[in-house]
Amino acid sequence: MAVMKSRIAIRTLIIDDDEALCRKLYGWLEEAAYDPITFTDPGAGVDHARRAPCELALVDLKLPDRDGAEVIASLCEACPDARIVAMSAFPDTPQVIAAVRAGARDLLEKPIQRPALLDALQRQLAGLGIHGRTESEFNERLGARLRAIRRDAKRTLEDVAAVGGISAPQLSQIENGRTATSTWTLARLCAALQTPLARVFERI
Repeated sequence: MAVMKSRIAIRTLIIDDDEALCRKLYGWLEEAAYDPITFTDPGAGVDHARRAPCELALVDLKLPDRDGAEVIASLCEACPDARIVAMSAFPDTPQVIAAVRAGARDLLEKPIQRPALLDALQRQLAGLGIHGRTESEFNERLGARLRAIRRDAKRTLEDVAAVGGISAPQLSQIENGRTATSTWTLARLCAALQTPLARVFERI
């Protein structure tokens, strides 16, 4: 599978003593255009995070020489803005509570499956305010937002298009995310809808 170079790369730290799992997670994340780096030594992973903070981290809770919750706490100190997902084969309640208290935002149960991994990371990206990682995803979200605002205002496609100075088919293409729009056109549409530009872009 080709790496999707057009996607925004997200720095993702992986700490697990299982080298084979590290290689598997690395491959899956690289294919999904993340920017992964793996460590089987938790101390080295935390040191790296201090030098090069990450957006996301995956941390095994059952490490041979160090408690996973302690590693999570150290990562939170090293890069406070990172979103951390814990991993465990047989998580017990005290372990999960300790991980959450240390700063983990989610838990992945081993054996980890690719869809579950990517879904968990996407939830964390949404928490960081990153919802679309490609231009097409951005256009789809922007178009859906414009359509929702127009419908809430009980305005027709033709009416808003006419006031905005574009054709109804053009506006339909924009609302369906099939085409990008210039800042000037977007500003005119916002004026037609009597809504601030900031509202359109909020959490896009």
